[in-house]
Amino acid sequence: STRKVFGLKAVMLKYLVQPIHRTLALVFQETEKDGHFVVRKSSDAPDKVFRCRSAEEAPGPTAAGPGVVSHVGESELSAHLNKTTSCALLLFYTPYCRYSMELMPHYNALSRLFPSLQHIAVHINSYSSSSVQYGAVGTPTLLLFHESKVVKKIPHTYRNVTELHAYISNITDLKAAAVEVAVTEVDHANVELLPSLDYPLIFSVTFLSLSLVYHTSGYISNLF
Repeated sequence: STRKVFGLKAVMLKYLVQPIHRTLALVFQETEKDGHFVVRKSSDAPDKVFRCRSAEEAPGPTAAGPGVVSHVGESELSAHLNKTTSCALLLFYTPYCRYSMELMPHYNALSRLFPSLQHIAVHINSYSSSSVQYGAVGTPTLLLFHESKVVKKIPHTYRNVTELHAYISNITDLKAAAVEVAVTEVDHANVELLPSLDYPLIFSVTFLSLSLVYHTSGYISNLF
């Protein structure tokens, strides 16, 4: 019986305790004193720094340029990305989305900080094939491409030019000479939030209202 107890303990240790311990170690950090776990602190260091600087560019920070954002149609997007030899930023947006229109001026200003980095903007709708292809589940979605492949999705928490500049500098070898670039009136040109109707919401409210009327009328008729 003693052997069975030790055998059962060994099996539990191998297949239950150790896997749980390894899983906790991935998410938490074990303290040295009592073996308890504390939340692991996140690191700002990137997993990989992508080489976006061309061979012709001189080392060191690049000077701010005029800035150009290429507005490309969905049908032209694949061909446009195939021409990208180094890196590019791609913004999926819709003028009916308030958050997209709030981000657009900062995206325009960001293109002046990194003039050698292609900045592309694509207007999509909720049922766009491009959004499905590149994993854009909502707008705005900002993606970093390296050699025509998606390598990074910019977190939604970065929503101004200063934060975007710091993030791009952290994950690429591009360094801008200017730390901050002010968003000017030029960046707001042709940026307008358009009114829209949420057809799925209208359909849902209409359906629920008709169902409520139908069931209520049936209940009232049964009373009389």
